[in-house]
This record gives sequence, C-alpha cells and structure tokens, in this order.
Amino acid sequence: MSADSLTLTIPVDGDELRPSAMQQANMTGFLRGRNGKTVTITLERPYEKRTDAQNRFYWGVVLTIIGNHTGNSTEDLHEVIKAKFLPRKFITLGGREIEIDKSTKKLSVTEFTQYLEQVQAWAGQELGIEFPALEQTTTRTRTRQVTR
Repeated sequence: MSADSLTLTIPVDGDELRPSAMQQANMTGFLRGRNGKTVTITLERPYEKRTDAQNRFYWGVVLTIIGNHTGNSTEDLHEVIKAKFLPRKFITLGGREIEIDKSTKKLSVTEFTQYLEQVQAWAGQELGIEFPALEQTTTRTRTRQVTR
C-alpha cells in the first residue's frame, strides 16, 4: 500500500460490501487528511487462479499424452509449450529490459482454459493427438508420468 493508493479484497454479502474491522480501519486511515477531496474507487471481479483440476488435467493428461507420444518428459514439454503459447514478459532492471520466465501458476481460470485449448489444438494439428475433455476425467484419473 502506498500513500496514494489502497487495495483491499472485501467480501460481498447480497448487494453490500462487508469489510472487516481491519479493512475498515485501513480505509479510515487512507481517507484521513483527504477531507473535501475526491478519491477514485475501482471495483473488480476477484482474480480466480487456475483450478487444481485444470492443473491436474494439464500435467496428468495433456502433457503425459504428449510425452508418451513424443518420448519427451512432461517437464521438458512444459517448458517448450510455455515458451510457445504464453505471452512474453519483460521487466526493466538497471536500465535494461530483461525477459523473465513465463509461468502458468499465475494464470486465471479463463487464461488457463485458453492455454489448454491452444496446447491441445497444436498437439492435435502437429502431432495428431486427441485428448479427452477435462469433464471426462476425474480427480483420480492420472496417466503414468513420463520420466525420460
């Protein structure tokens, strides 16, 4: 939190915000000294990180099937596929622009769904592989991981 901004994740009950006592105190502290001024409030949908089921499907089904088909490890495939389908990300450090590793860990449910669709479409077109739908797999359905 900086002196110029405050970000809180507040639960909604019906049509009303229900801040905790700590969140209320943070808002009061932020507003102190701003009497008569205008502040901007932005409401956003909460970020929904990819689900465990999506991640299990990716590693236990998609990467494993591709690995069994190609003879590559799931870890190696993951690195290659991330480089192919995730957008490039850069930071500036010491006046230089540096590319940082891409990660599927921070993808939202929607972003990970799109990623899975891209990977499966690519593997279908390039490798002739067909995959079961995520809904057709269960939390216990796991194909043997390739470790070559």
